[in-house]
Amino acid sequence: MVDNPAEEEVSSVSPLNTAGANGARRNIGPPTRVPQSAANPTRTANTRNPRPIRVPPASAGVPAAGNRPPVPRPGGPPRNPGPVRGTPRPGVRPPHVHYKPAKVSLLRRLCVPITTVVLVLASLVVIGILIKVVMDNYYYFCIKSFKFIPLDKWCDGQADCAGNEDELRCVQRVDFSNTTIVRLSDSGSILQILTSSRTWSYICSDGFNAASAKAACAEIGYSSKPTFSSVSAASLNGQFSNVQITDSEIQVVPISGTCASGSVISLSCIDCGSNHKKERIIGGQETSIENSPWQVSLQYMGQHSCGGSILTPRFILSAAHCFQKGQQQVDRWRVESGHSRLTYTFASQVDKIFIPTSYILDQKPNDIAILKLKSDLSFSAGVEPICLPGFDSNLQPGASLTVTGWGHTVEGGGAVASTLQEVIISLIPNAVCNQEYFGQITENMMCAGQLSGGKDTCQGDSGGPLVSLGPNSRIQQNGVVSWGDGCGRKNKVGVYTKVVPYLQWVTSIMKVEL
Repeated sequence: MVDNPAEEEVSSVSPLNTAGANGARRNIGPPTRVPQSAANPTRTANTRNPRPIRVPPASAGVPAAGNRPPVPRPGGPPRNPGPVRGTPRPGVRPPHVHYKPAKVSLLRRLCVPITTVVLVLASLVVIGILIKVVMDNYYYFCIKSFKFIPLDKWCDGQADCAGNEDELRCVQRVDFSNTTIVRLSDSGSILQILTSSRTWSYICSDGFNAASAKAACAEIGYSSKPTFSSVSAASLNGQFSNVQITDSEIQVVPISGTCASGSVISLSCIDCGSNHKKERIIGGQETSIENSPWQVSLQYMGQHSCGGSILTPRFILSAAHCFQKGQQQVDRWRVESGHSRLTYTFASQVDKIFIPTSYILDQKPNDIAILKLKSDLSFSAGVEPICLPGFDSNLQPGASLTVTGWGHTVEGGGAVASTLQEVIISLIPNAVCNQEYFGQITENMMCAGQLSGGKDTCQGDSGGPLVSLGPNSRIQQNGVVSWGDGCGRKNKVGVYTKVVPYLQWVTSIMKVEL
């Protein structure tokens, strides 16, 4: 029941009701039930009647306020109810995602200058390398006088830099003939020492000890631990002596007659020439470095140039013609050892290079050289020394010899062999060899090959070892690859420097440089 119709009319259009209706629309919860007593309040003494609201009379054609239709609110669609507190709004990225564009932007800002710096530095390095390559190939820099000289003036025998700087690190010419006082025989490796009367004397085993052996080996340039044994002197003829060691020097004390013990010394200064081959270059075949562990590659400015052989951990034997004019700068040479395939990574630095004083460039006699390394080689299955022959070694014609190297496998070939090659050839008498070489073969040379052709050394094999099985079942080096007419031609066998005539020259250098 409504007591006051005016109040009922006012409440239906009241702003409070309008707000209430809007609030009801915002509330997503269930409607609240209003008690009956609250819906029809009764007037009490403390209840204040609401003040009536004046409603202007309705104009013609305009509906009264209570009868006006609701006017839609401008501003687009009605607001949707928001999410429950704590729940992210749909379509809004998590907070951590907002930082990703900032990081990408920072990387982009840093990437450009860093890339620019790297490219500039790389360009400078490339330019520096190119300049160094050009300078190394055309000029030599004199540090003391601070100037450049043409490369052909480096090691030309004339001082072009202050303090003779350009001629200090070059191939040396030396003559050490008849300076050693120790030698070993080919058969039995029997020790002989030169006496004060300039005669060679066998050394008795009486009183001979490890210190004596070491002093004797030092006289021929060996510093490794030697071994020795006693052998019968019954078949020997000549002078016999005892030795004494004073201040690490060896002194010879000749005796009359034979040794009291009846035996003399057999001496081995280094463990060399191990025979790893089992019964089984041009006309040759590939081989393993373990079959020829004394073989090395001599490399000039990173390219294989010649072969060589290991004598001791510090000394290499090769050919003098490998160091032609313009290639006598010691610091540009390296020695690679221990590899069947040619490599240029682990090569050893060279300290000194020696050739005989009597050697003349572009000529064939005295074609032998010694290289001294800056550091000792480490011996292994692929790195071992070769034995030198005895002073009285004398091969017979037809003797079987083996030569190894990385040289060309065909005459005029464009590249050296990548894998070590070996070929088995025969000793050719010098008289036969001279018929085809018109008397150029001297007594300090030897010929080996196959008269029918097809087996020979070639360019790139120079300086390599020509070896045979010695009387002590050890591999020994008899020759050094020197020269020849072509490669593998009929009746044009290879010519080698004979090692025996140069034993004293070799061992004297090793002794002085020990």
